[in-house]
Amino acid sequence: MARFFPISFPLSAIAVDRVLFQLRWILLLLVLPTIWLDAGAITLSTPLVLWIVSGVIFNSLVGLLLRFPTLAKFLPLPSLIVDTILFGSLPYLAITGSNLLAYFSIFPAIVAAIRFWALGALVVATLLSISLGIHFFLPLQDATPRTLISTALPVIVIDGLTILTGYLTHHEKVAAVRQAAGELDELRDAVAGAQLLYQTSDWLSSSANYKPILESMLDAGVKGLPQARREDGLPVGLALVFDEQDPQMRLRVAAARGMDIRDEKTRIEGKRGIVAQALSTGEFVVFDRVDQDPELGLFRALQFCRCGVCYPLRAGLDLYGVVVLATPAPRQPSPQHLELMQAFTRQAGIAFQNATLYQKSRQEQDRIIQDDIKMRQKLARDLHDGPTQKVSGLAMQLEYIAKLIDANPAEAKAELAKAQVTAQQTIKEMRTALFMLRPLSLEKEGLSAALEQLGQRLREVDNVPIQVVPGDFGTELDPHIATTVFAIIEEAINNARKHGKGAPIQVSLQRQNNSLVAIVQDQGPGFDLDAVEKSYGQRASLGLQNMRERAKLIDGNLNILSAIGHGTRVTLVVPLPSNSLAGRRK
Repeated sequence: MARFFPISFPLSAIAVDRVLFQLRWILLLLVLPTIWLDAGAITLSTPLVLWIVSGVIFNSLVGLLLRFPTLAKFLPLPSLIVDTILFGSLPYLAITGSNLLAYFSIFPAIVAAIRFWALGALVVATLLSISLGIHFFLPLQDATPRTLISTALPVIVIDGLTILTGYLTHHEKVAAVRQAAGELDELRDAVAGAQLLYQTSDWLSSSANYKPILESMLDAGVKGLPQARREDGLPVGLALVFDEQDPQMRLRVAAARGMDIRDEKTRIEGKRGIVAQALSTGEFVVFDRVDQDPELGLFRALQFCRCGVCYPLRAGLDLYGVVVLATPAPRQPSPQHLELMQAFTRQAGIAFQNATLYQKSRQEQDRIIQDDIKMRQKLARDLHDGPTQKVSGLAMQLEYIAKLIDANPAEAKAELAKAQVTAQQTIKEMRTALFMLRPLSLEKEGLSAALEQLGQRLREVDNVPIQVVPGDFGTELDPHIATTVFAIIEEAINNARKHGKGAPIQVSLQRQNNSLVAIVQDQGPGFDLDAVEKSYGQRASLGLQNMRERAKLIDGNLNILSAIGHGTRVTLVVPLPSNSLAGRRK
């Protein structure tokens, strides 16, 4: 499952009231020590005792209301009024000289600045300042005369802290408004991205070119990430796909945004860390540290990113890579952006699947064209080396016979008999070549009948010592399987004829465990299989590789055994559908 990290939000009104509730208890406990510190003794007058009792009762009532959120939401204004009266009257209740109790009035002033911005702070600070001024001019009976400084200083402190707190809260308000505006912009971008996804969904699903799809996806993904300060850097987007040309099938960079040029050649295995988790679970992974990841940490562009998300690029059960979106900003991507990009990557995975299928289709088409070209070239060589040479010799022989008819009729008759044999042999070779090109019996009578005819023609026309056990596969066999198996057997026989130096050839076709098993074995000189396969890059003939590729087309397994001096054995095993019946030669 995707892994989310907690996101910090401003304190709610109830949370603020809980903090003030605890702070109010502290202030109530500090009243008596402050009086003792200021006056040198504690005199509990009746007004002071009533003040302390009122404070305890009020704060206890606040604590009780905080247990009921529906009632606690009405606390801010009444509690501010009570705090202003309670702490504003405190300097009148004790006989002190330095007026330390006046500083307790700072509490309601600061609460007003936090709760009700500049206007509330101005009202409360003004009322408290007036109260302290009245206290200076109307001292309590028997009170020690107060200096102007002892009265003015708390007023200055209250007004100064109120102004400072009001400024800071106003600044926070502006920042909150900006943040809300930014989140609104992100939401608008998400809506625009959703519209883009909706408009391009058909194109994404049907496109056979994944490159522009990855580019569009990264554009939308990077744009929707939280933006950091310019000096911190820009968001980064990477599309990493499995490289089929790499023997280790590592992930390479297929498209990128904000990437360091040195990262272009970086490849990762996708077996550790964030990428491995996304690939193994099939779900996107939200992360907060990239520099410590064993694989993504290799990309320089990601090392300065503080958070991001990694999406698997998949379609069904097929995995094609991952998409990584990261930003230097400390905030995680919004849930809307995560969901949007998840939908985008799923569509991109479908497009990637289409592109892969299209590429395989093109490769298969190219292979068919190449096979057709090779078949034509082979037919041309066979006709040139066989029937064409014989027809040319036959023409010269007929010309010679024409000259002998009058001069030596007996010899002309003998030469004419030889020419007749040559003509018949040429006809057989031409029919064999046509049979190889398109065995009609394969379509009309099935694979076994076609193999019987092939063996018979090779024995009669080319005097090939071949023995065929055709099995019993008729027209019930899938035509695609029958044609491909026949082509592989024909290729194996041609290789045996070419390299076997006239050695006997045995061909067998049978059903084993609901599989078709074809074996072509010769008693020729054999060859070093490993050496031949390693030299394909320098060889013009790719017969063995062609047979293996054909076998894959029908989910078959081709096994070749050969050793110098021990002949060659080619075994083809093809799984058959359960409804493919044997014993129905037609």
